[in-house]
Amino acid sequence: MQICRPLYLSLDNTYSPLETDRRPGPEEFVVPCTIEAATDRDYLHVAALDRISWPMAPDLFIPDGEHIWRIWCDMATLLVARRPGGSDSLSESGDIAGALVMFPTNASELCLHKIMVHPECRGSGIGTQLMQAGLAQANTPVLLTVDPSNNAAVALYQNFGFDVRERIDGYYRPHEHRLIMVHPGPS
Repeated sequence: MQICRPLYLSLDNTYSPLETDRRPGPEEFVVPCTIEAATDRDYLHVAALDRISWPMAPDLFIPDGEHIWRIWCDMATLLVARRPGGSDSLSESGDIAGALVMFPTNASELCLHKIMVHPECRGSGIGTQLMQAGLAQANTPVLLTVDPSNNAAVALYQNFGFDVRERIDGYYRPHEHRLIMVHPGPS
């Protein structure tokens, strides 16, 4: 069992949404979990985690349907942070406390599409553990997109070794700009 330990990065007193949406207390919050490849039994729980991990405002979020999670379980790198004992203690997502999905691109890179952590488990280091496991499995460069105004996330990704490749205005919609960041992959 891999213990997920927190990595709090204080960046001008901000914390990355990858890890937490609240300021951590003085005690260390540890959630035991295993990081492993998702199975075809997991796709409904991962789809549920996706729905509860992101805001449901149509102008902020385009949800992934349950059908795409089934495909990603078969075709993409889909890692889950599983709580021990097969516990179904987390609302809707069963024993899955977090997930990461990366898929290959036509440019021989991997696209890190999402890292998500159940709201009850944020701040416990699960996002960091998922990122580390995903990068460790990557055999090519990994790219991701991030809102250029999210300075905490940009700095966090840079801490993991990502560099800004380019800025694309209107990436998703006219008002949704993105930075394309790239991790070089294995050295």
